[in-house]
Amino acid sequence: MNKTLLHLRKILKRDVTIIVLPHSTTKPVRKTFTLSFLIFVMMFWTGLTIWATVITTNNTDYWRVKLDREVIKFKLMFFAGELKKSQELLAQVREKDEKLRDLLDMKSKKAIVTNDSMGKGGPSQEEAVYLQKYLEKKVHEVSVKDLYHQTKALQKETKQELASVKEINGFIAYQQLLYKATPNIWPCKPNRITSPFGFRIHPITGRYEFHTGLDIGGDRGSKIVACANGKVIYAGWSAGYGNLIIVDHGYGCRTYYGHLSKICIKVGDKVSRNQLIGLMGETGSTTGTHLHYEVRLGDKSVNPTKFLDDSSFFAKQNRGDKNVW
Repeated sequence: MNKTLLHLRKILKRDVTIIVLPHSTTKPVRKTFTLSFLIFVMMFWTGLTIWATVITTNNTDYWRVKLDREVIKFKLMFFAGELKKSQELLAQVREKDEKLRDLLDMKSKKAIVTNDSMGKGGPSQEEAVYLQKYLEKKVHEVSVKDLYHQTKALQKETKQELASVKEINGFIAYQQLLYKATPNIWPCKPNRITSPFGFRIHPITGRYEFHTGLDIGGDRGSKIVACANGKVIYAGWSAGYGNLIIVDHGYGCRTYYGHLSKICIKVGDKVSRNQLIGLMGETGSTTGTHLHYEVRLGDKSVNPTKFLDDSSFFAKQNRGDKNVW
């Protein structure tokens, strides 16, 4: 062992000459070092290189992370801005929704929401804090959790608005069907009302009794039209009424057209408002040419002029209709 150490010392103490030969005419440069010194320099240089590499790598990672954070902050800012725009757009949709409901005389969605477990609205504390951070541009303080909750809330409100729009569409479709089934036009040219709806002295029996419809005077053969869309459920002779047509309009509403001289349709036919269905006459119990026009809701006769009131919703919608007489 001692011999090995002595031999190693001798080797390390050996001189090593380094000669530098320049390309010019100058003399070569000679430097002599011990082998131990050269080994020390090489080890020092290697350590320095490793240290520099580690520092450079760490520094590169730092800047990469910093750049990634800036990119994330930019994306958060963009996403927060888009989320804010979506919330503002949804607020406009809610406003239009309420105006449309008011126009259609529908129940306000606010009242519907108040009556269920969804609460009474307004921003939560988290939402208020989020908005304040956004306005102050402190996006780095807005966590992904904040944005997630905001997005879920927006999705929930959007679903509610879609349900509301669907409800409005259904309401409008129902109103259109109801309007088409509402007898809101005159069945013939209203020259004169010979006998109104209500109690009267019967012109034939002389008894004081209730008149279930309107008697509208006119010329024999005058056109009689359906007052609304429906289906013919009766077309023929009926005592007292003479030639009678009954049209079922749905929703429990039926119209009766009596004393006709001619019936132009048959049972099972579907008729539209203003469609010709018969001609005025004086068949059945009558003292002259006229139309007995009657409206029934269920089993109850109602005054036909109730549906012709110009202030009613359906009468307003009917201003575009034109009679065929």
